Amino acid sequence: MNVYTKPFVSPHDLIHNHLTPKGIIFSAPYGVAEAEEYLSRINWYRFKSYLHPFLVTGTKKYIPGTTFSQGVELYYFDCELRELCNKYILRIEVKAKTILDQIITSFTNDPFWYLCDDYFKDTENLPRLRQKIAGDLSYSRMEFAKYYKANYISPKESWRTSPPFWLAMELMSFDTFVKFANAVDSNKFMYSGKNKLGDAAKQMSAKNYREMISWLLAIKELRNRASHNARTWNSNYRLPSGFVDNKNALVTDSYLTIPPVKKNKIYLILATIKLITDNLIKQRNQFSTELQELLKKYHNHSYILSGMGFPANWTSDPLWNPKN
Repeated sequence: MNVYTKPFVSPHDLIHNHLTPKGIIFSAPYGVAEAEEYLSRINWYRFKSYLHPFLVTGTKKYIPGTTFSQGVELYYFDCELRELCNKYILRIEVKAKTILDQIITSFTNDPFWYLCDDYFKDTENLPRLRQKIAGDLSYSRMEFAKYYKANYISPKESWRTSPPFWLAMELMSFDTFVKFANAVDSNKFMYSGKNKLGDAAKQMSAKNYREMISWLLAIKELRNRASHNARTWNSNYRLPSGFVDNKNALVTDSYLTIPPVKKNKIYLILATIKLITDNLIKQRNQFSTELQELLKKYHNHSYILSGMGFPANWTSDPLWNPKN
């Protein structure tokens, strides 16, 4: 373990002593002056990852002809991609919470079902999650929360200060919600040979509850990166089920006809967003249309699609076909 002793490096020194010697070209619209001003607004350790795709493999030199502007354009593409993803993930979050609340509450006839261990297969983390919700309620200044606190208590003796799930889901983060949903035991929701949580999954375009949870876990990872302005476009993500196996071969009844270039990239999560939002939004293929418009805007950068896991002929896959 070494003590970190690297000194501060100014934008001017980064350009003249680091980037230029390694082959970066500074030309309009980002000449030296513009690049220096840009690096005074964007932290170098945030921006440097957007120049990484232009490195010669196995070296610290950049591919001949690489410009600073290319890194800036990739940075802006990632910003727009995050905005697009967040726009639709927020809708998915609202829908998923609503579906789960309505189906489980109606099945159990208990708006406090999330406080009962009998409905869960994994109870280890439940006390902590429940305590967090009760704490969030106690600190909340939202009108509905204040009204509940002033007028009601929970019928659950051990959780008197906890709210019903319909109120709890308005206070909990998407991360907490997915943890609750993942812990639910779907076997406890059988009726007439069918499964109530399977009905919930179909409303989210998934084949079954397990697949829906797989999608939500993957979307949660993407949401965490997008919401915290982290590099999103070529990061690695968990594999959502229903598309390819661990060897990147199409699974039986895959939603795709063409496998991704890489299975652990954002492409498959974008596919799940497309599938889910087609059931949420009146105008089908809206997400697909906006995604294709964004990619066309940056169509000169071939490395973008491959870095995201997109196959070369991805638009010919029926999943993305606007006629569907």
